[in-house]
Amino acid sequence: MKPKALFVMLILWLSFTTIQARSTEDVPDKGTYAKFLLVGCYMKPDEEGVRMYRFDGQTADVDYPCGLRGISNPAFLTSDSTGNRIYAIGDDEGKSSTANALLFDKESGLLSLLNSQSTDGELPIYITLSPKEDFVLTANYKGGSITVFSQDKKGKLQRDTKIIRFAGNGPNKKRQEQSHLHCVTFTPDGKFLLATDLGTDCIYLFPIGKRPEAGKAHSLLDESRVVRIQMDSGSGPRHICFHPNGRFAYLISELSGKITVFSYNEGKLERLQTIVCDPFVAEGNADIHVSSDGKFLYASKHLKEDGIIVYSIDSQKGTLVQIGFQPTGLYPRSFAISPDGCYLAVVCRDANCIQIFERNRNTGLLKNTGKNIRLERPAFVKFL
Repeated sequence: MKPKALFVMLILWLSFTTIQARSTEDVPDKGTYAKFLLVGCYMKPDEEGVRMYRFDGQTADVDYPCGLRGISNPAFLTSDSTGNRIYAIGDDEGKSSTANALLFDKESGLLSLLNSQSTDGELPIYITLSPKEDFVLTANYKGGSITVFSQDKKGKLQRDTKIIRFAGNGPNKKRQEQSHLHCVTFTPDGKFLLATDLGTDCIYLFPIGKRPEAGKAHSLLDESRVVRIQMDSGSGPRHICFHPNGRFAYLISELSGKITVFSYNEGKLERLQTIVCDPFVAEGNADIHVSSDGKFLYASKHLKEDGIIVYSIDSQKGTLVQIGFQPTGLYPRSFAISPDGCYLAVVCRDANCIQIFERNRNTGLLKNTGKNIRLERPAFVKFL
């Protein structure tokens, strides 16, 4: 072959590989490994209220390897960083108001209940782990309180607890007759706990204690230095999440139908933006999450035109611009984004299903795969 022909072929090959590389960049690859979907449902203790599904990252197909009985209404769950320890609330009243420790064996796909402890606060609605994963905390909606649990080395919840109670009310007589703690989450720097109170329109910011001691729940938070951040009257703060860079926080308020953007630095929250999420003010704003690349924010709303609102995030300012809306089944209570960012799973409580949407990582927009998980009274979903 002549040198000139060889040169032309080399140029064509380089052009092809460049185009192929750009194409691969433009169209994100789907995950090639199986993941797990952790699901919680409103069910009685003799029903499988906690369920674990295998999720195929290539096809979005699921199968159902196991479930767990023994917890009343496990409507919110979390996991440790390994995914081997699971923690669930018992969203109930009286003795059934519990925090529960579970073990998950990924190889066998089996769940087992380690133990349960009373929250001493009715209707726990949110559960989280401390930054070092040595304490478990619940937000108790009807109890108007936070419960802090210590745990042993095996992950069992101890009887030693610290209960922080709140008082007050808001202008919405039907929904704000008392304090209603709705969310507890730690700041990305691991130095503070944020707690949202739907009943009093407040965010409480607790510094972590100077010397938290393992096994001593009262040592985790410094109550003497708590800061109360007053939000708009009647807004009903529900969930708050952080940007991956740790500089911005996003609060969704259930009653006002709005999202508030904050800057965050060393325990200080400053408002940057407040935008309307639900123009109907149907009192149905629900869940909120930021994509792992920090480019998009998603929020769910229900009770009127149920669906997921999609926002782009300004990388420098942290502010939001709505770029899309994805209709869903009835009552999209909770949702989760897969670790690779390729999928978004939505709990549609009143449609008795979990919808799986394909997510375009470049545009942030969603596409319904049609591969729904059918089950009764779902409440929560999380990718492991």
